[in-house]
Parts: sequence; structure tokens; C-alpha cells
Amino acid sequence: MERTGAVVVLIVLAFLVASAASSNPMCCKDYLSWGSQNQINGCSLDQNSACNSWCETSCRGGECKFRSGHHKCHCYC
Repeated sequence: MERTGAVVVLIVLAFLVASAASSNPMCCKDYLSWGSQNQINGCSLDQNSACNSWCETSCRGGECKFRSGHHKCHCYC
């Protein structure tokens, strides 16, 4: 009985981890367009703090980085 309970707990835990990982499709990606409706392209130096704030709240954390010639929001995994 205890073994069955432990197996059930492990299955539920695995399901929760898998669903949490798939619930954030933005993770591990770079975004050139950002903002409330993705209306801002890139991050100029004066927008860097706003871009970082958007990255932190819209992703599971993130920051603006210079990649491929553009400042982009990189969402952490």
C-alpha cells in the first residue's frame, strides 16, 4: 500500500513539473519585439530598463541582450 502511494505521488509530481515547464512557451527564446502588444522592436539604450522590466515580468525572468546586431529580450529557462 505504501509503495502504491509513493508511485502515485511520483507520477503526480512528474506531471506537475512537466506541465509547469510547458506552460511558459516564451522560455529560452530571444524576442526582438516586446511590450504589452509586442509593439516595440529592439531595445535602444534608453529603453534598456523598460525592456529588462518587460523581460522579467513576461518571462520567468530575463534580460535584454545584444544579439545578432539587435538588442533583444532573452527569456530565461
